[in-house]
Amino acid sequence: MPDYTFDTPQPVDLRIRAASGTVSVTAADTTTSTVEVTPLDDSARDLAENTAVRLDGDRLTVEMPERLVGFSLRRRRVDITITVPTGSSLTSRTASARVTATGRYAAATVNTASGQVSLDTVDGDAEVHCASGDVTIGSARATRVHSASGQVRIDRAGGDIEVHSASGQIRIGVAEGSVNAKTASGDITVEDARTGTVSLNAASGDLHIGVRAGVTAHLDVSSVSGRIRSDLPVNDAAPDSGASLDVRARTVSGNVVIAPASVRTTL
Repeated sequence: MPDYTFDTPQPVDLRIRAASGTVSVTAADTTTSTVEVTPLDDSARDLAENTAVRLDGDRLTVEMPERLVGFSLRRRRVDITITVPTGSSLTSRTASARVTATGRYAAATVNTASGQVSLDTVDGDAEVHCASGDVTIGSARATRVHSASGQVRIDRAGGDIEVHSASGQIRIGVAEGSVNAKTASGDITVEDARTGTVSLNAASGDLHIGVRAGVTAHLDVSSVSGRIRSDLPVNDAAPDSGASLDVRARTVSGNVVIAPASVRTTL
């Protein structure tokens, strides 16, 4: 099956379009980029053989021909394994595939109809659109995730976070910017909020916000049929210095808990 090797002394702009199967990308300290395309089913052999792989300048494209995709995608699965230099950017569009990107990237955008998405470290912005499947992001700057069904985990974001999910749990570790998270069904947790505005909305689900020590929090929270609890210390006057945080939390059926952020050794 096709294997490709390119001399790429600088980071590349990686563009992927695939049907179903797996997409595994590794960003490593290397001066070459490699692409391996392997059919996971006999019926997908023509997909692998006709997948176009080319390098134009700093753009590396891995593109499966749409005319050969057709129906029964689950029985026509292809494994795409790619290695690129650290600091490359990633854009991936798949029909039904698990997308895993390890290493450090300049930016990442992933669109998939169905399949798990895992991004390791993104120095710039990260954006994921997933109709069905879990999404995990280690760290990024501004982060956007839209998912119809599946759990969303963001360990750390240096910029603003936006997460919309129709059904699924949302868990955010360290939020260094504002957070806007909504789900129709599922719990939402922000473990360590530091500044800006944290806006959480759930029709059915519990909301938990951890506030970093030394941050002044202004609370505006409500629950129609659940309980509300704040474990934050209450002072008559705001401190002279320190960051300010606005917390807006709404749930129809669920509890709301606001507490000091837990001390975490790793994220």
